[in-house]
Amino acid sequence: MSNNQISVDDVLYLADLAKIKLTDEEKEAFPKQLSSILQYIDKIKEVKISDDVQRDFRKINVFREDKNPHQNGDHRNAILEEMPEVENDLLVVKKILNN
Repeated sequence: MSNNQISVDDVLYLADLAKIKLTDEEKEAFPKQLSSILQYIDKIKEVKISDDVQRDFRKINVFREDKNPHQNGDHRNAILEEMPEVENDLLVVKKILNN
């Protein structure tokens, strides 16, 4: 993947990791598209930001205070009443993952 050139083999490897199947058209188009995206990212990296604009955003807490915005159980009963199946006050859902 040097020089941001993505090969068909790279695309097939990524598709295998993502567990997706690609059509022949996608196998042909994706290397060029992904290479183009990586080239654009390289251009963005070249942008110079002046010191007065540049910040270390990791130091700013953008999350809310860790507190419960509702009284415990405010919505619990309403949710349980809407579920088609409830067992011991737990929501019963269909299994989506295999062992």
